Amino acid sequence: MKTLFFILALSLSTSVFARQYIQCSVVGESTDVAVVNLQTEDGGTLFLSSGMQNPEDERILVNIKFQMIEGTNHIYKVINENGEGSIAIPSEAIGKSRNDLMINLVFSGLKFQYSCFSRIYND
Repeated sequence: MKTLFFILALSLSTSVFARQYIQCSVVGESTDVAVVNLQTEDGGTLFLSSGMQNPEDERILVNIKFQMIEGTNHIYKVINENGEGSIAIPSEAIGKSRNDLMINLVFSGLKFQYSCFSRIYND
């Protein structure tokens, strides 16, 4: 009985996927920033801003959902009624802290490349 209780307690205290926070700046001269918050490997949220010093109406928060693996990337679909899009995150970076991460965003027909870092949090 003690063994069963221990196994149950251990399985409840460990998580398969910890929340991953990816903070990014657009490559180039722009002040655009992005934050990807993966609550699970299946999805989370994407925050886009033209820069925190700019007005709030230049910010957007959308849900993202895992769509597929394409080549070496996890592709997440942007869920938003104002446009279609996707974000490509290198599969090798999913679930890992990294300081040198490049992601690609396609939104409403426009393409952006971001330089990022990611951190893992066990909330």
